[in-house]
Amino acid sequence: MVLKSFTPGRSGDDIVSAGHLQLNLRKWTVLMQQEYVGKDFNAEVGYVPRNGYIRLNPQIVKWHFPKRTVVLSHGPQYIGSYFFDTKMKQTDHLNSLYYVVNFREQSVFRAGFVNEYIQLLRPFDPTNSGKDSLLTGSEHRFNSVRAEFVSKPQSVFTYAFTGSMGGYYADGKRKNITAEVGYRFQPHVSLLGTLSYNNIQLPAPWNTTNFWLIGSQVDITFTNKIFFSTFFQYNEQLNNMNLNSRFQWRYKPASDLYIVYNDNYLPAPISVRNRAVVLKFTYWWNH
Repeated sequence: MVLKSFTPGRSGDDIVSAGHLQLNLRKWTVLMQQEYVGKDFNAEVGYVPRNGYIRLNPQIVKWHFPKRTVVLSHGPQYIGSYFFDTKMKQTDHLNSLYYVVNFREQSVFRAGFVNEYIQLLRPFDPTNSGKDSLLTGSEHRFNSVRAEFVSKPQSVFTYAFTGSMGGYYADGKRKNITAEVGYRFQPHVSLLGTLSYNNIQLPAPWNTTNFWLIGSQVDITFTNKIFFSTFFQYNEQLNNMNLNSRFQWRYKPASDLYIVYNDNYLPAPISVRNRAVVLKFTYWWNH
């Protein structure tokens, strides 16, 4: 992929390129991804959070296939992510070494070690609490251990768990537990609940911080043309409760009418931050 932006009054290094090369063998998967975003590239509508960088993303997996067991395949997996500036000076990296187990019922278990290095490109508050920010250009190195399990997706009852523990910015420490539980009342209703807890220990002025993120989602399929979904989330870090509901009518192929209601609240005392009702209409004009 190669892209170039054309912006009046703006020129220079405005090229984006990316590539993906992958080799699949019976017992090996090897791939390399490459990204380049010029410092003057202008995406106009966004979706490019960072400019002036080169990224390399290698991955290697060695698979083993046991016979007549509940395990379909297992093996070590390496995932790397390296960021450089346009002069090939490294600014970030993330190295992950996991052991992956794929079960025949399609559930997956993965556990491993992660090493991170980050050089901040702008001031950053590691707790988003407004107490203080780490300086631009400061370097941070930390390690962590992680584990996750995802149940078989074809079940009406699904669940997933993720846990991590290790270092954080400014020589701090972070523990995270995330859980997700879902249930489907076939064929019309799907329920999902999510829970995430973070314990962050940093030097002053941040000290110890605990954050909860709690969410729920309901999806209802009335017919093959009429759908409704609603999403609720409590975010302790942002001190916000959010409700988002969407009604969708697909009155013809690739043509939809959406009615969306969005509400944001302060948790305590409960008060409205903002609310909105949005109408969206799409029509596929096909000759």
